[in-house]
Amino acid sequence: MIAELGLRWILTLLFAAAGSFCLYRCARRPGFSGRAADALHAAMCVGMVTMAWPATMTFARMPQVVLFAAAAGWFAVTTALGFGHGRLPGAHHALMMAGMAWMAFVMPSAMAGMTRSATAMGGEHAGMDMGDAGMTMTGHAPAHVVVVAAVLAVVFLAAGIAWLARAIDHSRTVARPGRREIGLATEGVMSLGMAVMAVAMI
Repeated sequence: MIAELGLRWILTLLFAAAGSFCLYRCARRPGFSGRAADALHAAMCVGMVTMAWPATMTFARMPQVVLFAAAAGWFAVTTALGFGHGRLPGAHHALMMAGMAWMAFVMPSAMAGMTRSATAMGGEHAGMDMGDAGMTMTGHAPAHVVVVAAVLAVVFLAAGIAWLARAIDHSRTVARPGRREIGLATEGVMSLGMAVMAVAMI
């Protein structure tokens, strides 16, 4: 999905770090609800990494759709019942999981309107297996995919900035940032990563 190799690696490292933190926090949480939330966020990070790489972006596509749709329902229900960290964070978590399910579901149609072209240092070499090196994506996704992706990109961008702002504000009030501040920053990074992935579908 991500044509630029450098951006793929940046997203991979960011989501790997976010997923590792979610697993660490999951192991230290006392309650089931919090642990389930962290486990689902870690699974989301794994899914985002697979979507960033052309070789694995359709890996276990339908199981991902089912998993993240169920996760969206979980966050929606727990938020409505008053669990979690509040209605806005809970709604954001539900939307991120729903966004993951949607991305996995529409991936074939999103890629159907795009074609690959491979370029090498000395020019174009038709008929050669170049792997992911020099690969670019051309064309456009269907209109309905573009509209939804654009809306998700704007929402996740705004949410990511808000999460990072909260992390900075909290860090200013403590002598040493802890799990709470890192958790807020992780939420921001994941939301911004979702925004980048949504833009990549346009």
